[in-house]
Amino acid sequence: MLWVLGGLYGLTLAGIAGAVSTGRVPIDAPAGAGMFVFGAAGLFGAVRAARHDGLTERTRRSWRFMSFGYALALSVVGIFTVTGPRPFPSPGDAAHLAFVLMLLFAVQTFPLHSATRMERHKHVLDAATVLAGAAMLMWYFVVGPYILAKGASVGTVVAAAAYPAADLALLFGIAKVLLRGADPTSRRPLGIVAVAMVVFTLGDGYLGYMQAHAAEVERTAWQFVCWTTTHFLLAVAAVEQNRQAHRGVADRPEAHATRRGFAGKLPYAAIGVGYALMILAAVRQEQAYPWAGLVVGAFGITGLVVLRQGLVQQESREMAVTDGLTGLANRSRVHEVLARALARGERTARSTAVLLIDMNGFKQVNDTLGHEAGDRLLVEFGEMMRRSVLGGDLVGRLGGDEFAVVLHDIGRVDHAVAVAKRIVAATEQPIPFGEQTLRASASIGVAIAGPGECTTDELLHRADLAMYQAKRRTGGPRWQCWDRSLTGEAELSLEHELRGAIGEGQLRLLYLPIVALPSREVTGVEALVRWEHPRRGLLEPELFVPLAERAGLIEELGRWVLEQACAQAKAWQRRVPSLQLNVNISPRQLDNQGFTGQVLEILERAGFFAGHLVLEVPESAVAGEPDLRQLEALSTAGIRIALDDFGTGHSSLRYLTRLPVDALKLDSCFVAELDGTSKGSAVAQAVLRLGQMLHLDTVAEGVEDEGQARELTLLGCEKAQGRYFSGPVPAGDLERQLPAGTVAG
Repeated sequence: MLWVLGGLYGLTLAGIAGAVSTGRVPIDAPAGAGMFVFGAAGLFGAVRAARHDGLTERTRRSWRFMSFGYALALSVVGIFTVTGPRPFPSPGDAAHLAFVLMLLFAVQTFPLHSATRMERHKHVLDAATVLAGAAMLMWYFVVGPYILAKGASVGTVVAAAAYPAADLALLFGIAKVLLRGADPTSRRPLGIVAVAMVVFTLGDGYLGYMQAHAAEVERTAWQFVCWTTTHFLLAVAAVEQNRQAHRGVADRPEAHATRRGFAGKLPYAAIGVGYALMILAAVRQEQAYPWAGLVVGAFGITGLVVLRQGLVQQESREMAVTDGLTGLANRSRVHEVLARALARGERTARSTAVLLIDMNGFKQVNDTLGHEAGDRLLVEFGEMMRRSVLGGDLVGRLGGDEFAVVLHDIGRVDHAVAVAKRIVAATEQPIPFGEQTLRASASIGVAIAGPGECTTDELLHRADLAMYQAKRRTGGPRWQCWDRSLTGEAELSLEHELRGAIGEGQLRLLYLPIVALPSREVTGVEALVRWEHPRRGLLEPELFVPLAERAGLIEELGRWVLEQACAQAKAWQRRVPSLQLNVNISPRQLDNQGFTGQVLEILERAGFFAGHLVLEVPESAVAGEPDLRQLEALSTAGIRIALDDFGTGHSSLRYLTRLPVDALKLDSCFVAELDGTSKGSAVAQAVLRLGQMLHLDTVAEGVEDEGQARELTLLGCEKAQGRYFSGPVPAGDLERQLPAGTVAG
């Protein structure tokens, strides 16, 4: 389809060129035909995207609005074809402005990347900078000369400003979306729409310029080229959206790894445009002295400050993704590059490999010869690995004596194995250190993923399992490729490590704020456990809590979480006395007849009021014919019970009135469906209404954007949590989010 559109675009431009050169055919004949075809193709593509099953409901809704905009664009072509140009305002002008405003509205409805309040403010300021630069262009070339030539009556000002104001509003909206970052599925189509609107604005601007500088205005080839290109690009954007939906980009976590790229440089370009216009104005007004020199100087100063800021930002970015000791990429950078490599592998149908390398002998050197020798060994070890890979591959240090290598576009397993062999050979070389000789060796785990086979975390986990096997091997090669047989053995090893994790202080608690709606004030926190594994970094609970349940460790783990969380929440209550603490519990804990006594004992030791503790029970724990004695005992003691992930289908509503439950937590999958439509909010509204009828608190999980927060407020939801407000943070960071209250006691 794109090839067909491209061919038609070429024919249209050729037709315009022929009309200009021969003068036998009016320019608007080939241009009008081309614009009509592109408009119809764009409308067809937009309607298809609005109904495409491969897109989320929110994206489909946005394309429904885009369809209205495309229909208005097609009507503009039809009206001007029939009526020809008329003085402002005309029916064609009304359709033109309606098209711009409809497109502006539609663009704002696309799902965007989640951002903090500060980030959103920065994006708005950046977009406003772009708007200011474009407004200066419009004022100097269009609005100002038009008013000067025609007289400053109200009608003249409206006629001069209508088109530029609408175009500038659209550019501001698109700049804000691009700077914020669109959903991966819509990023490329929206980028094409942005280019189309820039070309569209150039056409409008040229028309305004001609109106300001000529007594009689005729539509020129340049204007028709701009308008034809605009309709062509809008059609391409709609077709591209359908292509992206068919490829399923939104389902790939790695698709989120891409950055703003060129959009981030737009504010700096706007500054350059502003200064260039001031220099041009000074020269044209024959006031090069003093204004041209002063403007050039001011531009130079600003440019140097911007350059310095850019260097500082670049340095900060490099420091944020670089290991301070070895100069290699750090863990964050390795994850980012691996995610990009996997995403590129899907596009190119090539495999991606990761090598995890554990240095053998580091602890002995560090303990016997000191930290200076240990640091020297790490630096030289990293340099040896860097020399063993190609320039396009990444070497990073994950922490301690663990390293990683990301290999792009691997054709066969042999290629990754060859790199592993080179690293093994290189790292066995002796390293001089004063009068001593340092020696180390490498144990390497190799994992390879084909296009779309697994995520970043899964691939790293596979490499970790293979590395563990290589490290245990007493003879043979010091590298191991992952295969499925390694998974069971690795689980046994991880279980053994988990048994010692609590006593060795490897567990960490993060806290997820719970905010009241609509005030957005923090009224509670949910405690979330993480395992800071010495080799694998910070592990999410999904990787070890099920293992703890199978291994019989969940009660010990749950007790530790409750003890730590109650002590921390008690400290916070000196500032916010009514702060509630939510703690997740496992069905296995409820099976323990002594569980209620353990909880009350922990509360007593911490001095924490039972009424401020909320125990979150998974809905699956009360499925079927649950034994309610444990929950009833907890409720009798004053502890509040919340039914977690409510609505996912495990429990029967018939039992809900029997359960000693105080709150329902609306599962994030239903929050994600909120899109401003009655269909999208149906389940959420039903759960919230049920909670109101049963006099239960309701908490919405997984709120990702302002639209969801507003809709939940309108639906009557009392509390919410999610990354839009804050992700899980350490205790020190959460304390800064608590409302300023009166310190108790």
